[in-house]
Formats: sequence, C-alpha cells, structure tokens
Amino acid sequence: MNDLTRSFIAVLLQPEIKRDIYQSTAPLHRLPINIKWVEEENYHLTLKFFGSLNSKEIQKVKTFLEAFTAMREPFYLQCGELMAFPNWRRPRVLCLSLEGDIEAVQDLRQKIETGLAEVGFPKDKRKRFHPHITLGRFRSGNDALKMISDNAGRFSDEKFLVQDLYLMASKLTPKGPEYTALARYPFQVKG
Repeated sequence: MNDLTRSFIAVLLQPEIKRDIYQSTAPLHRLPINIKWVEEENYHLTLKFFGSLNSKEIQKVKTFLEAFTAMREPFYLQCGELMAFPNWRRPRVLCLSLEGDIEAVQDLRQKIETGLAEVGFPKDKRKRFHPHITLGRFRSGNDALKMISDNAGRFSDEKFLVQDLYLMASKLTPKGPEYTALARYPFQVKG
C-alpha cells in the first residue's frame, strides 16, 4: 500500500517578509477573538492544494513542475490589506491579500491548473482565485471586524520577488499543520 502525503504547491515567503507580517498582526493576537493563528514560519501563498497524494502522483507533479518552471520568469508581489473568507459578515478565515503583479500570479495559477489537469489532476472548482496569505482561522462566529481593523498594524508595502515554486507536504498535528518542502523549482527565464 502506498503512503499518502497531503500536498500543495506554494510560493514561500522570505523570512523578513514573514517577520513583517507577523509584527503587523501581533496586536491582533492579544485580542479576545476566537482565532487559531497561523505560525509565522507557515505563512505562504498556496497555488494548488491536492489533498492526499501517493508517491506515483507526487512524482507526476514533480515532473510537471520541473518542465513548467523552466518556462517562467520571476515577478514581484507585495502585501495588501486584511480580508476575510468568505466575507466579513461570516468570516471563517482571516487573510492578507496580495498586490503587485497580480496578472502574473493569476496566469501562473491558471497554467498550473490547466497543465496538471492534462496529466490527470482535477481542477479546482472555485470560480476565482484570490492570492492571499492565511493569517488565522476563526473558531466560532465572530463580530470581530471593528476590533481587527482598529488594532492591525500597517503592512509593509515592500515588494518581494517570486522566483520559485515549492511542492510541499502538510502533516496535521494537534498543534497545527507542519509543512515540509518536498522539492524547490526555480524559475529559469530571467526577465
């Protein structure tokens, strides 16, 4: 029997960007709101979540990413503003939107979805992709919007370079998910 690995494709953030995001959200962590906060080291941009894959499927994804990233060029993103999914009236997830070269990240995501569908992986059913970094998950219904907006620090508007993709493994633990990079795929085309 094959072991299964919860897997996803992500853009990982540089340590200084993660630190800036954490420092901007630190005042929120002390508020009386029922949120399970994402650990600073786990901040990332998910481009494709697979769920559980066997070793053969992981190899298929690796082969795809190797060829795919050879034809990509780096681009820049930056932190945007706080947002909630599905919306602020019924928040389940607190996120940080991303700005910058959004067309490049949308194109990247769309081509990943299309390319992986061609080799047998189902396409994401969501209509729209909103590039974001998950900051926390609401544990129960909340009317915390005003408290959150009044206490969040200002996010850095410094741009950061996106120049590679990672195939990640996610192991669920009682303390929260633990992420491990299975492979890194640098973009080969220099802009």
